[in-house]
Amino acid sequence: MASVTRWLRLPASPVEHSVEGRGFVFSGFVVAVLAIVLYGQDYVVPVLGVVAAAIGHVVSYRRRNSKRGFWRQAVLAALVFGALFYVIADSSLALFGGTLPQANFAILLVAITSFDLKTRRNCYSSLWISLAILYLAAVYAWDYAFAVLAGLWVLCLVGFWIASHHKRLNAELKGPARPVALMLGAALLGGLLSFVLIPQPSGVPVSPLVVSLPNFTAFKGGLESPALPLVQLTGDPSGATSSIDLHFRGRLGDAPVMYVRTGAPAYWRGLVFDEYRNGAWTATNHGYREMQPYVPPRFLPPAPPGNLGTFVQTFRVLRPLPGVINAAYPIQSLYAPVAALREDAYGTFHTPQPLRPGQTYSVVSFLPDLTPALLRAAEPMDQEHLDAYPDNYTIYGDPSSVSARASNLADEVTQSASTEYDKVMALTTYLQRNYRYTLDLPPVPAGKDPVDWFLFDVKTGYCEQFATAETLMLRSLGIPARLATGYATGDYDPILNQAVVREHDAHAWVEVWFPGHGWVPVDPTPGVSPLAATKFPSHWAGGGIARLIPHLSIGAPAAALGSLGVLAVVPPAIALALIAVLAYAWLRRRVWTARPRPQPGESELLRLYERLQRRLTRRRAPPETPREYQHAMGEHSSPFMGRWPEGPEGLLAEVTQAVNEGAYAGRWPDPRRVRDLAERIS
Repeated sequence: MASVTRWLRLPASPVEHSVEGRGFVFSGFVVAVLAIVLYGQDYVVPVLGVVAAAIGHVVSYRRRNSKRGFWRQAVLAALVFGALFYVIADSSLALFGGTLPQANFAILLVAITSFDLKTRRNCYSSLWISLAILYLAAVYAWDYAFAVLAGLWVLCLVGFWIASHHKRLNAELKGPARPVALMLGAALLGGLLSFVLIPQPSGVPVSPLVVSLPNFTAFKGGLESPALPLVQLTGDPSGATSSIDLHFRGRLGDAPVMYVRTGAPAYWRGLVFDEYRNGAWTATNHGYREMQPYVPPRFLPPAPPGNLGTFVQTFRVLRPLPGVINAAYPIQSLYAPVAALREDAYGTFHTPQPLRPGQTYSVVSFLPDLTPALLRAAEPMDQEHLDAYPDNYTIYGDPSSVSARASNLADEVTQSASTEYDKVMALTTYLQRNYRYTLDLPPVPAGKDPVDWFLFDVKTGYCEQFATAETLMLRSLGIPARLATGYATGDYDPILNQAVVREHDAHAWVEVWFPGHGWVPVDPTPGVSPLAATKFPSHWAGGGIARLIPHLSIGAPAAALGSLGVLAVVPPAIALALIAVLAYAWLRRRVWTARPRPQPGESELLRLYERLQRRLTRRRAPPETPREYQHAMGEHSSPFMGRWPEGPEGLLAEVTQAVNEGAYAGRWPDPRRVRDLAERIS
């Protein structure tokens, strides 16, 4: 048992005496906290943590040679448990605002342990915790500037490693400024090019990933659809509503609503409505089923046939939102940090309470293969398909809610279409080309049907008018359709694989039932793709070049590069870099062949000098000359020094003299003399 304990015990870590090294440890923590402040928009705990960590570093440095006292360790342990209580209370009950509880816990942990940074291992532990803080900030970071913070943290890590080793060698922390600057610049440029050019694979996770901790608030009462951002209704003080009234429209700003880290841009669907009466949409089926916070694939519909795979979305909420899980559909699995979930009859998941800023949830969705050829080949609705229809066909196919004028217009627009897909696309294209999208729309006149007023009077509207008109006209043609609401993709960055969803991205579109494919999103709003199918983007920053290569002709390369905008500098940069590497290799070969060959005894003596340093248990520091090293070792007590018959100035002095003569005068010793010296060492 004692041998096992000795084997498991970590070796003793030396006391860290380097002031510069401790400065790098603190700087790495400050960089991570700065990332939380910038991207997490959290200020109180980060500021307090930095102040406390600064005091802790001063205290721990002054007491680095003191023995750890019992009461001091007990107080620090109590503070750590207090920080743990904070993260649990803030995550479950939001006692302190519920903003970034995990990051704040890590900040408090670093601040507390800063009072006990005695050894080098303690300093490394502090750096790793600050790396975890930086990772949490990376989850919330949505621009390229975060790479600067990550690079600064890496510099702090490298700086601590260099400073601690220099202190161990009794050397000053300094170096040539120009080579160090060139090295850092080359590393930054190489990392940037690698980040832009190397394709980013889309992994298929075993289960969703999530950052938020569970909130234990459970459901109370029945399922209630909260107010949507597309409308502003008065009456219920809670703002809850189960309808969308086309007579009203709320104002939407540019403020971010949520961040979505995803491998593919998609429509983030929320609530679905199926019945339209008197200018308002309602959901007729109020059934639901209780689900656990993690919904595995076995509790959800099977994968669509011929799907293109799955992709992950991680949502971070930035402002209070209704308790609705917006996600790309169809869903394979999901996890939300709540006590329970409820799935309504339309497949939408609800949370017990509104979503708070800082909460995150993750969803894994299928990527169905919705190409025009496959949808065009879908069989029309017949009795066999009606028997397998998942919902009430009398609602989705009810043409009574559309006026005769709108029904005649639908027949006229689709008279030359033969398949269901062609009819859907004909109607969608007609609305996109002949109607104008605007948010500056006057209220619907009293006594006017909003759809007819949109189609035949103003011919302008926002997404609800476009989606409602197409849904009702499709129903008049016998094609099942319904209204879907949520958010459009947002500002998507295909290199960072992330999107910023803002208030004005609140959107409504149409879902059309295609046999064999289920509900397919279709968007009649002008300026967007009619078939709103999710697709994996090209993960090559210069991916457009590869698609243009088969079609290049004389003069086309310049046009292709010009169409890439800022990315047009990438191909010339690669060519210049290749030319520079080839030129450097040619010059190096010429210089190398012009150099004089090593003289006999040179390599043998240098290897002997390295061997002698190992025997002396201390290597020569980079700033030390051989003569300085000799003088320093004359005062150094080494077990090997006592075995020299020549005394401390004997063998080391002779080898140092030979190295200096060879390096500065070109007189390298005979190999035979080197062998004699080697025998004296052993």
